[in-house]
Amino acid sequence: MTSTNKLQVTLVGDTEIHLSRQFNAPRNLVYGAIADNTQHKHWLGCGMGTVLESTGEAEISSPWSFKMDMGEMGQFHCFGQCLEAIPNEKLVRTFIYNVPEIREYASVESATFSEENGVTTLNIIVKHLNKDARDGHYNSGMEQGASASYDALESYLMEKN
Repeated sequence: MTSTNKLQVTLVGDTEIHLSRQFNAPRNLVYGAIADNTQHKHWLGCGMGTVLESTGEAEISSPWSFKMDMGEMGQFHCFGQCLEAIPNEKLVRTFIYNVPEIREYASVESATFSEENGVTTLNIIVKHLNKDARDGHYNSGMEQGASASYDALESYLMEKN
């Protein structure tokens, strides 16, 4: 079965990116796949990479990190710290791209999970420090990468469900 769910990305104000997507799976599975670093290798990679390493726990103050091999683009590293974790409901973390040009532009990602009739809606608000940082993130190809990763997540969840 092929999913018709698609990622919706909206710019809000000068500093926020909102992402929303539905998954044909219960929210405990969606939350688990996102919060549990051991599951990232099954879906994360922006449609062109593989996860080399993913560490961290969905616990307040826990640092997290993932490294991906993006083929010709090289290796990619992101890290941050968990700020809030309510199992199956909410996950908030800082997010830093470990690339010299943008390393200083940390953002805060707030993800919420809601379920109705077995369909989970994931809403993420990415809050940047300023408009330039928000626009740089948005113009980096993040929409295509996030869309590909969430499509892979949907496939992974279909196998688990």
